[in-house]
Amino acid sequence: MDTRLLLATALLLLRTPAAEALREPELCYVLDAVLFLYGLVLTVLYCRLRFLAHRASRWGAGAEKQEAVYAGLSGEGQETYETLQMKQS
Repeated sequence: MDTRLLLATALLLLRTPAAEALREPELCYVLDAVLFLYGLVLTVLYCRLRFLAHRASRWGAGAEKQEAVYAGLSGEGQETYETLQMKQS
């Protein structure tokens, strides 16, 4: 019975008419316009965010944050490379 149900479903799907989007191209144009506007808004917001971050770092607000991150670090008493001691078994 499962095989007959699967076969009937497959035949029913094959008999369906063409997609509705192909019959009404105006719908595609509307969706394209919505996607274009969405992309445009996201691009403007991204550029605004980058511009504001750049302007804030140029005025010194970002410098204080960077100094706080690196406050306890110092490379004066540390060698760049340390020698590994190999244990002999």
